[in-house]
Amino acid sequence: MKPLKILLLFDLAIELPPEEYADHWNTPDWKPEKDIKNTLTKLGHEVIPLGIFNSINPFLKIVHEQKPDLVFNMSEAFNNKREFEPNLTALMQLVDVPFTGSGPLSLHLCKDKGLTKILLGHHRIRTPKFVVAKKSKPVESLKKFKFPAFIKPLQLESSEGISQVSYVENEKDALARVKFIHERLEADAIIEEFIDGREVYVSLLGNEKLNVFPPRELFFKQVPDDEPKFATYRSKWDKDYRKKWGIDTGWAAPMPTSTQKKLNEICKKIYRLLHIQGYGRIDLRIDAQDEIYFIEANPNPSIAKQEDYALSASKSGLEYEDLIAKIVSLAVG
Repeated sequence: MKPLKILLLFDLAIELPPEEYADHWNTPDWKPEKDIKNTLTKLGHEVIPLGIFNSINPFLKIVHEQKPDLVFNMSEAFNNKREFEPNLTALMQLVDVPFTGSGPLSLHLCKDKGLTKILLGHHRIRTPKFVVAKKSKPVESLKKFKFPAFIKPLQLESSEGISQVSYVENEKDALARVKFIHERLEADAIIEEFIDGREVYVSLLGNEKLNVFPPRELFFKQVPDDEPKFATYRSKWDKDYRKKWGIDTGWAAPMPTSTQKKLNEICKKIYRLLHIQGYGRIDLRIDAQDEIYFIEANPNPSIAKQEDYALSASKSGLEYEDLIAKIVSLAVG
């Protein structure tokens, strides 16, 4: 591929001028952006880093004046609001600049955990039974719901709003947790049937022709066998907590060949139904009977060098430079 002029777009939690980026490249928070920037440069591309906070003007200025060939899109929020993530890709479409990853349709679909389950259930993909509890119309009774249940914000990401008390065994605790999400997080909630089993993450690459990478699995090595196991906000972001309870991802434990084949086919079907483009990750649970349940989809997962997506690609023989080159190639056609 010929060298391209690539705008590396990512979101900022505060307003920060580009001349101050140098102070942040070596911090843990900027590691994914640094990995991409360095790799794109190594591949011979000209990279223009731009952090976006609460104004689209810097983005439009670069697009109009420097005319990048591509936006490598790592943005997940605008003005600290994740619900605006799809709008940024819609803006890229409006100004006719290609970008990596999924577009606004997929990002909107995947943000609504209830809507995705309705859509996929229509196409006979197994999902947990669920009820959506809107702030504007709180659920008053769950007497017919099958417990135990798992309760989380409907549209938040990165395990935000998930803790040990997200697992509930009765109506009273479920309604209390829903109330907490409504009032404290100011978010709608989804009440799901809790699927007791393995939690696996399947990474895929492609647009039409899809590559399915070896699955990763979340392990709970120090959590007692009789306790429910699931990812919380602390288990995702608190290293000391993860170490204490032996919580970490690794290569999925062996499964029957038929289950592995079914897993790959289900993930391809989900990827296509949710209009994911470029790269994505599907989160699932597998119960004791090897039944596969869709949990949620991540259209633009983290692709930092040492995180699950890149590790799965490497396991399949696609090293990091080749992975980033392929993502660029998929975006520019």
